[in-house]
Amino acid sequence: MNRSELLKSPNEIIDFSIQGMTCQSCVKTITEKVSGITGVISVNVSLEKKLVEIIASRTILLSEVSTALADLPKYNVQNTKPRIRTVNTDPLPQTSLLKTYKPLIVVFIFIILASSAYQISLGAFNSHLFMNHIMAGFFVGLSFFKFLDLKAFAESFSSYDPLAQRWLSYGYVYPFIELLLGLLFIAGKFLLIANAATVIVLTLTTYGVYKRLQSKSAFQCACLGTSFNLPLSNVTIGENLVMIAMGVYGLLS
Repeated sequence: MNRSELLKSPNEIIDFSIQGMTCQSCVKTITEKVSGITGVISVNVSLEKKLVEIIASRTILLSEVSTALADLPKYNVQNTKPRIRTVNTDPLPQTSLLKTYKPLIVVFIFIILASSAYQISLGAFNSHLFMNHIMAGFFVGLSFFKFLDLKAFAESFSSYDPLAQRWLSYGYVYPFIELLLGLLFIAGKFLLIANAATVIVLTLTTYGVYKRLQSKSAFQCACLGTSFNLPLSNVTIGENLVMIAMGVYGLLS
């Protein structure tokens, strides 16, 4: 259930200020602890704002949040009067899938058009080159958006990627890995290594996305960096699976 669906029901949104958070690992820990409170439907923790937003079927008390974090004394719930908003029960207009993922769709259309144009220049279709160029466009194009705000990307990426959750520095390195893979696919060099790395890296990320989606919490997809507000969803998994399939094809052919 996504956030817009949650807001259709007569739930409440309660905000608490929490001090002591320093990294995405803190965000994950607090999310898991607060999610266990009875009546909590969804939890969204902002590291930057030091804020936890709770969507619940009832009013969640300060004492309940404090109790949930009692075994973690580094976190201090400071708001004595949390901001509570009763959600409008009127159905919200649904944003279409096309509109939500328009930036990502446009990027992929440009990549396919560029790859197809090169095939036309060859005068014959070459499946290996076609997929290499799509993968090159995917990695180079998406890494560009990540480099626009590397820090914000790393923090967002660490909310679901298993390696970035363990080592935040991996989030800073990841765009460089994407760029390098893209350049290898363009040059047609070390393709065995490039395809193997594609399968391994994207499989790990896809697993992280799947686990995060299971938590039912709303998270931003960092595939286009933080320039666009794309929700983490099955679309992210589908996008990665296509790239993984092409990587496997490149390894076997």
